[in-house]
Amino acid sequence: MLKFEDRSVELRSGETVLEALERAGIDAPSSCRSGTCQTCLHRAVEGVPPPESQVGLTQGQKALGFFLPCVCLPTSPLTITRPDDVGARRDAVIRAIEPLAPDVIRLRVDADDFAYRPGQFLELVADGDLRRHYSLASHPEDDPFLEMHIRLHENGRMSRRLGEFKPGDRLHVAGPSGTCFYEGVHEDQRLLLIGAGTGLAPLYGVLRDALKRGHLGPIRLYHGARSREGLYLDEELKALSRTWTHVDYRPCLLDPNAPAGGDVAATALHAEQDVKDSAIFLCGGENLVKRLKRDFFMRGVSMKNIRSDAFTPSG
Repeated sequence: MLKFEDRSVELRSGETVLEALERAGIDAPSSCRSGTCQTCLHRAVEGVPPPESQVGLTQGQKALGFFLPCVCLPTSPLTITRPDDVGARRDAVIRAIEPLAPDVIRLRVDADDFAYRPGQFLELVADGDLRRHYSLASHPEDDPFLEMHIRLHENGRMSRRLGEFKPGDRLHVAGPSGTCFYEGVHEDQRLLLIGAGTGLAPLYGVLRDALKRGHLGPIRLYHGARSREGLYLDEELKALSRTWTHVDYRPCLLDPNAPAGGDVAATALHAEQDVKDSAIFLCGGENLVKRLKRDFFMRGVSMKNIRSDAFTPSG
């Protein structure tokens, strides 16, 4: 049995999912039809795609149910959707808004049945057409809310709107999206988490998830900020590193007298020479993520071991 969104599609013996979709008149883009180009990528929201239909995909994509319909011969029922269809928009209620730094707030909202992995991001929607993407710092098993760390920008539309919200007000969330989460990591593998500003939010979620899942290998977290206030979870992370002896938290504050001037990318690249077998998570501005991804790849890290979430400014 094959179900595409809300529509049942007959699946004949020996027929691929792509062939069944096309025969049913459903628009399903494709190109190579051999499982190479990934043009036909879809996502299973119910059921498990056969391993042969996930060859070449990242561990994160596999964990989220992505597969290649052109080479997929299902052995069990599947409910599928297009890869760019995020979860349905849901009502959300603001639980708390509080400052973490002069230009960063913690937003906590309640949303029913919002399933996600720590480190993913959601779409926050206010006033109908005002929408932005924010990473999740919360953990679905420990927190009864969705938590975001949001930088406020002067004259930013969403920033101004968030300044007007108060607990009890309603907005909407959609998603989740993103594959920067703890998956496909060996429990003894070394974890390297590097981010700047509110790039800490997804890293904090990944760190909590790794510990909850019993990760045993060393974990090193670098967080960069321009000012002391920007290290907004400093005390909490120091306490966490004292509790977990295999967690090493390294705050990086811009300072001309500090090693590498306190630049988080330069500091991490100088300290982390032997990274070939590490699982690396990079979060923050596009330039930071691109630089670190390039340099760690040049040092022998496989791209499958690098997860990233690059923040892009709104238009």
